[in-house]
Amino acid sequence: MGKINKRELENLMKIKGEVRGVVFQTDAKYVLEEEGEEGLKKLESRMENLGYKVDYGKMKATDWYIIGLRLISLLVIKDTFDWSDLRIREMGNTAPKFSFVVKFLFKIFSLLEKFVKQIPKFWKEHFTVGILEVITFDEKNKKLVIHLKNVKFHPLFCLYLEGYCERILQFVVNQPACKETKCVFKNDPYHEYTFTWQ
Repeated sequence: MGKINKRELENLMKIKGEVRGVVFQTDAKYVLEEEGEEGLKKLESRMENLGYKVDYGKMKATDWYIIGLRLISLLVIKDTFDWSDLRIREMGNTAPKFSFVVKFLFKIFSLLEKFVKQIPKFWKEHFTVGILEVITFDEKNKKLVIHLKNVKFHPLFCLYLEGYCERILQFVVNQPACKETKCVFKNDPYHEYTFTWQ
C-alpha cells in the first residue's frame, strides 16, 4: 500500500466524461466478496483520506458520475489490497455477474448476431464519452473485433475492460477469450479488443 500518486489522481479527475453508478456497485460487491465488510470500510476510508469521499452503498446504478472517480476507485482498490493487474482483470471479468441489468439485457439478446449489434449501444448506455464499434464479426470462424475510440482513461482500465468483455461474451458463446490487441497507451490510434470462442 502507498503507491498512489496524488498528482495522477488529480489528472484522472480532469478526464472528461461520465459513467453510470453501477460500476461503483460492482466494485463494492467484488471487494465485499473478496475482503468482506472490513475490506469495504478500509477502501472507503482510504478513498476519503485521499480526498475522494465515496459511499459505495449509496451510489445509484443509473446516476452519472465523473469518469475520473471510477478510475480512481480501480487504482485505490488495487493499491489498498495489493492486488496484481491480473486480479483487476478478474475483477472486470466478475463485474457483469453482479449486475442484474447486464444479465437481463444480454438474456434478451441471446442470439450472437443480435448481441453483437447491441455492443455499441451498451457502451453509450454506460459512458458519455468514447465510441465503440464492431469492426469484424465472423461467426463461422468464431472471431469478433471491436474498436474503442476517443478514450484514454488509464492502462488499468484497459485490463479491467478486457476481463469485462470476456465475461459479457460468455452470456452467448462457449469458452470466450478476449485480448486487447491494440491500445492507445502503446501509441495505437484506438483500443482494439479481439474475441475468440469455441
